[in-house]
Amino acid sequence: MKKMKDRLMHNLGLKVMALLFSVVLWMVAVDINDPVSDKYINNVPVQLVNTGTLVSQDKTYKVLNNTDTVRVIVRAPKSVLSEIDSQSVSAKADLSQITEDNQVPIVASLNSNLDVERLRTDKEYVELQVENKKTRQLAIEVEKTGKLPEGYVTGKVDTETNTMSITGPESSVDLVERAAVEVSLDNVTSNVEIEATIRLLDAEGNEVTSSDIRKSIESVKVTVPVLETKKVAIKAGSTGTPSDGYSLTGNVTADPGVITVAGRNAVLEKLNDIEIPETELDVTGAAETVTKTIDIRDYLPAGVSLADGSFDGTVTLTAEIAAIKRKTIPVEAAGVQLLNVPEGWAAEAAEGQKLQLVIRGLQENLNTVDAVSVTPHADLSELADADGNLTAGEHEVTVKFILPGTVQQSDTVRMKVRLTHIAAASADAEAAGQPSGQKEAGSAAGRECAARTVTGRGQKTTGGIRRWQECLEPTESGEWQMKS
Repeated sequence: MKKMKDRLMHNLGLKVMALLFSVVLWMVAVDINDPVSDKYINNVPVQLVNTGTLVSQDKTYKVLNNTDTVRVIVRAPKSVLSEIDSQSVSAKADLSQITEDNQVPIVASLNSNLDVERLRTDKEYVELQVENKKTRQLAIEVEKTGKLPEGYVTGKVDTETNTMSITGPESSVDLVERAAVEVSLDNVTSNVEIEATIRLLDAEGNEVTSSDIRKSIESVKVTVPVLETKKVAIKAGSTGTPSDGYSLTGNVTADPGVITVAGRNAVLEKLNDIEIPETELDVTGAAETVTKTIDIRDYLPAGVSLADGSFDGTVTLTAEIAAIKRKTIPVEAAGVQLLNVPEGWAAEAAEGQKLQLVIRGLQENLNTVDAVSVTPHADLSELADADGNLTAGEHEVTVKFILPGTVQQSDTVRMKVRLTHIAAASADAEAAGQPSGQKEAGSAAGRECAARTVTGRGQKTTGGIRRWQECLEPTESGEWQMKS
């Protein structure tokens, strides 16, 4: 045994060195035949798993800097690497492992049982931008572009739906101010119906195209009616009576008095004005001008709308009210026309009378009335009694006047009229010296003279009746005869 031990220990250092050398030689030999190296597999997508971790927190995420695409580096013998391709490797990032810095570790793996020395990626983390999720409701606006031909306007625009919702990261959703669709109306004369794409716009009108925002709908059907226009007047009146001593100065006015409306041609052809009910403007007891503002749209016929987009439909009705004044007009009694003078009688205004006509109305209307513009007359048929009998002498009758419709007579005017029986007047004429040979002719001339004076056609009368002596004239012999 000792000899065996001595043999083993003999040249021990050389023996160990020899062993190590042989191992190295073996390893070199192996490496030369199947060397170890690295293989790079580019553009390997990183699968995000357990995304519900953030979704359950009502949050959204966005990958930053393309960190969800990596290069996988595999270290293995050449014989192993030859079996590895892009389908052999995968990379995952578990969102349940997200850090406070919103980083998720990337883990690479082989999809086979190949033996490799090392497997790694060129990026350690997927970097995320994590935000609260936000949803907003937006009204869909219709933007009309282009110009319609003269005499055409658009009616009320109709959309299949007038609202939509958007969902996405809060910062992205907050950029959106409104949702709009665009409709071109260049030279259009009939209704427009299109399927329009919805655009999201910021406060300055720029389109927001973020892919992070999800729309509830992408497009909407839009109908734009195209209507003809027409100018029509507004007619208005009033109800009630102003306070005592006051009156309307004229018709009720509307401001604006003419508006432009739109509708189908068949409807507009029958429309000439818009009539406002009188009950809209009550002037009962008013002592000053009355105004009222109305919305003219309440009185537009069916199928008719306002054509001017800048006009909100507000119309002001005005009833001007002013105090009633009085005016006194002197009237000549001799200028009163006597009507219905009984047959066989002559009539004339009694001398020494002063008649006054008092009229009432607005000052501007009173200024247009004077003694020349009124027509005084008296009906003498009222002087007969129930049996139709008359009495000679002075009688009082009512004087009436033909006045403009803008003024009214304030009180009754009475005047005295003298009645004379024609037979008695003829006897007076004969007693004044009419020759007997001229009696018959004189009677005829007297009757004619009386007729002329009664009707106001006497040569020297001014409207009243002359005395019968004025119907006589002297002859060459100095006698008197009836004027022819």
